[in-house]
Amino acid sequence: MINAVVFDLDGLIFNTEEVFIRATREFLQPLGFNYDDQVRRRMMGQQAHVSIQILKDHYGLMHSVTEIRSAIESNFIAVLPEILAVMPGFEELRIHLINHHIPMAVCTSSTSEYAKKLLEEFGYLEEFQFVLGAEEVENGKPAPDCYQLACRRLDLLPEQVMVLEDSENGCRAAVDAGTFAVAVPGSHNQGHNYSGASLVAKTLSDPRIRMALQSFK
Repeated sequence: MINAVVFDLDGLIFNTEEVFIRATREFLQPLGFNYDDQVRRRMMGQQAHVSIQILKDHYGLMHSVTEIRSAIESNFIAVLPEILAVMPGFEELRIHLINHHIPMAVCTSSTSEYAKKLLEEFGYLEEFQFVLGAEEVENGKPAPDCYQLACRRLDLLPEQVMVLEDSENGCRAAVDAGTFAVAVPGSHNQGHNYSGASLVAKTLSDPRIRMALQSFK
């Protein structure tokens, strides 16, 4: 039975993937490049240093990974207040889980400091058992390390944990960890492969998510 739910952060709780896409486009455009869907798909869900290296290699950029990351982060911070929002269905699902006393956690490819700051800004931080950031595991998504660690922290078997993910890399990590993996693609996830997922939901308000929780509870 499902005894806990673990959320990804970027593109799942918040629309920060859209912010990152815009920040990356604004970095690439003055260099004469378009942000291709192919490279975006490979980057999504990865730890920052890995995704930036993918970007650097794909476009043959002369800048260092540190320089590229710094420039994109500056764009990200500038754009964030303008378009940051909670993803559709999160509020309703959050309230449902709280009312049914189902523990929640966050597992992200971003740093835990960044994740906690965002969650605190919206008043969500105290509702989560823990926030597991990229710096806490050796191998980032699509490796299963983060969700394996999350299950250990929850003191639950993987099959007792529902994981909600928007990206192909994140979903692969959840599947390979043995969890009940639920893919929740957004408009930024076109072309992603969610093979192995227990469920592919339309949004976090998809009634099949609550049905799965009730079926296993």
